[in-house]
Amino acid sequence: MDEPAELPKTAYSGFLLAMLATVLCAFAYLVYGPGLENGFAGFGALFAIPFAIGALIGGLGWASYNTIGCLIAPVALFAILFPLVYFGVGEGLVCIMMVLPFWLAGGIGGALAALLIKIRREEAEQAEQAADGGTRLKVSAALLIPFAVIFAEEMAPPQWQTRSVSRSVTIQASADTVWSMLIAVPDIADTEGTATFAHDLIGIPRPSDAALVKRGDTLVREAEWGPDIRFEEHVDDIVSGKRIAWTFVFPDGSVQAHTDKHIDPDGPILKIARGGYTLTQTGPNEVTLNLTTSYQMRTRLGWYFELWGEVLLGDVQGNVLAVIKTRAEA
Repeated sequence: MDEPAELPKTAYSGFLLAMLATVLCAFAYLVYGPGLENGFAGFGALFAIPFAIGALIGGLGWASYNTIGCLIAPVALFAILFPLVYFGVGEGLVCIMMVLPFWLAGGIGGALAALLIKIRREEAEQAEQAADGGTRLKVSAALLIPFAVIFAEEMAPPQWQTRSVSRSVTIQASADTVWSMLIAVPDIADTEGTATFAHDLIGIPRPSDAALVKRGDTLVREAEWGPDIRFEEHVDDIVSGKRIAWTFVFPDGSVQAHTDKHIDPDGPILKIARGGYTLTQTGPNEVTLNLTTSYQMRTRLGWYFELWGEVLLGDVQGNVLAVIKTRAEA
């Protein structure tokens, strides 16, 4: 009986390479094209897509590289891909840092899955041509899974979850002195405040100005971060010398334009809702100032994004409180 004809190894590699290109292009369209609102913060985009990419890269490396090389390959690709995304399409570091752990884990997991398929394929006592064709069918079917997950997440978005972040500072100054700085904090220099992960490493602009104005019957704190970011805090609770609270309003797209396009503070998966200061007299010429920010998010990975909210919003709050403390104690 004649042996089945062997397919060239380059044919199988070419097939996997084409599938890899298809996945990358489809994902780029989903994230940067129209219509994707909830999917990029779910399991499909954060884990299933890099898992598929890792499996394809692992498959491409079967013929030429050892096991360690196949596992490292997805990490190497992402090390190239993320800088291209950052410099090429202007993706912010906030989003990149958030997705990076999932993409690394998913990519390595996909490569491990490809290794398992390789081992089973080598053990199978079948003609190479038949095995190759079956593998192609399995790969083609597997590549549909990430996009099926994304579609399902779009069709059935998770419920909104409410979270809050608070920071406090003790200030050696009178309550009147500190209160005046809650009403207005003008002309904040870049050198004021404290070093933070959010501002100094991620690149979120620092607060540069805040002023309380009256618009009809409404008090509005007009806030600026850096030279370009603007938003408003519409005051709805104020007790002079004790507390002031507000609802956030974002009149334009300056926040996401100068931080990260996917971090919309009043968007489909995140809403920065409320904020406020509470001032408490704790001793002679000593007060404790508390700043709280409440937000809502809609994701199935709330535990993970809550950690990022604690870090990023906490850094912003800590920096603002440091500015007020330094000025009040001067």
